[in-house]
Amino acid sequence: MDSAETATYGRNIWAEQSVVGSMLIDPRVTGLVMANLTESDFLLEADRRLFRAFQTRFAANQTIDPVLVIESAGPEDGMLRSYALQLMDTTPTAANVAEYIEVVRENTRTAKGRSLGQEIASSPTSEDMGRLFQQGLDLMSNRGRDDEADMAKAAVEFNDFLEHKPDYLPWGFPLLDEGLDVSPGMLVVLGGRPSDGKTALALHMAYTQAETKNVGYFTLEDDRNTLFSRLKAAISGVPLRNILRRKLNEWDYKLLADVNDEIVKRRLTIIDAAGMTVNDIITRTHAHKFDVIFVDYLQMIRSSLRGRGTRQDEVADISRSLADMARNNGVVVVALAQLSRPVQKGKREAPLMADLKESGQIEQDANVILFVWREDETDSKTRRHLTLAKNKLGLLGQWGITFDGPTQKFLPDLTIDPPIAKRKEPEYKQQSFYPLPDGEPLPWEDEYDHIGAVPNQ
Repeated sequence: MDSAETATYGRNIWAEQSVVGSMLIDPRVTGLVMANLTESDFLLEADRRLFRAFQTRFAANQTIDPVLVIESAGPEDGMLRSYALQLMDTTPTAANVAEYIEVVRENTRTAKGRSLGQEIASSPTSEDMGRLFQQGLDLMSNRGRDDEADMAKAAVEFNDFLEHKPDYLPWGFPLLDEGLDVSPGMLVVLGGRPSDGKTALALHMAYTQAETKNVGYFTLEDDRNTLFSRLKAAISGVPLRNILRRKLNEWDYKLLADVNDEIVKRRLTIIDAAGMTVNDIITRTHAHKFDVIFVDYLQMIRSSLRGRGTRQDEVADISRSLADMARNNGVVVVALAQLSRPVQKGKREAPLMADLKESGQIEQDANVILFVWREDETDSKTRRHLTLAKNKLGLLGQWGITFDGPTQKFLPDLTIDPPIAKRKEPEYKQQSFYPLPDGEPLPWEDEYDHIGAVPNQ
């Protein structure tokens, strides 16, 4: 260990030295160390090099021996050899390695937290600051430490799971509430084409959930005042056009005033998010402690890959980042998404997941996918539908949904759709195998012919 490392870490390195020393004097504890620590948990470069050597031999099922490990870590490196021998001399026993591991975790967290604090203080841009802040949140939440369970631990956790009543999100539609179980950590995608009602439907859902949850609505398209005007119209019944044009009569003002008390009770925060990245959204979500966030809409989020990939790569990166955010931070993310326009105008069929614009990654990442759509894009009064196209924990469905255009309001009563001609999702077929030329049998044909697995050709 050089003088710079001594000055930086001081007394915090004794535990990691004891961990490495324990593996050197008793290779039997190597498995325990590998299951609980990673290379990044070690602050000293010499300890990291020795850990890598242990990890390489352990993964390859090779003999764990101090001579072989030291040779692998630094062939002909006399200083590293002397350091390793010193650790073997100063580590009296490996019996306390589990306690050493816990101290290493805490020391690493503290040292990395201080380092991140210094980087945040010297960040040149708010984007860099947000990215580092998210790293700090992941670090302090001990992310990735409790990522496995044997059957005994899983059984205990399951019993605890059964003791807690599930707290699934309401959606403002009784039929949907009965069949859609969404809990913290999930990504929900609400897809639609322009003017089909994605934002109006999302506001209906967000407002419903804000009665019991802390909800954030990140708007990347409409400004705050326009979005709130849409919400006010839907709740009060005053036409949105009258509000936006300021053509309000005395009765309109009364209706708007009457719903104020009800609206301000809702824990719903609207955030102007134009130009935000996923890290910006994560930071704001943590700051407000949101339970649910709506992102309107996914394809407008600024990608961290900007200029370093195709548009499909950027949207895929955004989708993965939102899914990771939901899972790692225990929030529900409802991301609105544009659908590709049909080739022909006029009559439409139900959307498919393959219609999600610019990336198939969205379909992969989402736990739930909903579509709102019109039968005829040339008619704003045409019948609308709500399609539950993906639901990992339940059934799928499609319903007629009532929309009042002047007030931008969806009514909660869904109706069972009559049969509608449906398109099919693209088929992804497995590779087929055929006999070789000249009648030569496949390698496994003779072996399995007697059970009919591969018929005779």
